[in-house]
Amino acid sequence: MFSLWWKERWVRGLVLALSPIGLVDAMFTFLLFQAHGPEFEYNPIVRFVLINEWWFVWVVIDIVSFVFLAMIAGSYYVHTRKSIFGNRTGWLSFLIALRVGAALYNVLTFYIDSYPIFWTALGAILTYFAVGHLLSRERDLSIAGFKRYWRAKYDRVHDSLITRGLKMEEVEESTSEPEPIPTSRTVWLKRAGYLAMVIVVFVSTPFVLTAVGILTGGLFWNEIFGGSFFWNTTAGQSFLAGFAVVLILITLMMYFMMKAFSTSEGAW
Repeated sequence: MFSLWWKERWVRGLVLALSPIGLVDAMFTFLLFQAHGPEFEYNPIVRFVLINEWWFVWVVIDIVSFVFLAMIAGSYYVHTRKSIFGNRTGWLSFLIALRVGAALYNVLTFYIDSYPIFWTALGAILTYFAVGHLLSRERDLSIAGFKRYWRAKYDRVHDSLITRGLKMEEVEESTSEPEPIPTSRTVWLKRAGYLAMVIVVFVSTPFVLTAVGILTGGLFWNEIFGGSFFWNTTAGQSFLAGFAVVLILITLMMYFMMKAFSTSEGAW
């Protein structure tokens, strides 16, 4: 489990790219401890180690543990990706995303000196999906495959531009009407479920934006700065966070709507 990841070149690169995150997490944990004191560290074990000046031990454990985690994830993927029992890499992706989120939180807190929980959660979610997508692949990544993929994309766009002005010959259709395909109750239940998710996301939008306003401080603008509005760190952070959340919610609603209209076994 600690050596199989080295056999595949792109898995090797992925493990080596993830390994320095443990160093970043340990370094900024120690810097935050020096800047803010032991009250800033939430983990009681880490707080105990740093208070007793065993920081070197904590740094080594933090780095080595994450490197081992990345090795295990890569080796597990190589070992199980063609298994008949499936490739269960979701829990490994979750652990990696959790560690990446913790490191990102420490970095943002040290440099911005604010409450960057939103960006930390967003970075962890993106890391979870990115690592999960990589660890669920059935084909190896390569430079030749990357070039072939984008070449095929270019050829499709090129062909569509060339044939855009051509008219297709009309083919006479038979007069017999196809028999209607019966739609099962399960399909309609799926459609209703997807539409219900659209409604849930739409109804929860004000509450999500209120939570974003509380986290970024924008909801307390009048209490802090009065009735006049001007751009500052709080306004910019609140605007960017709200804009990103609105885009994410709209994307979710469009996704569920498309899933409802594209459910198999019968159209609307």
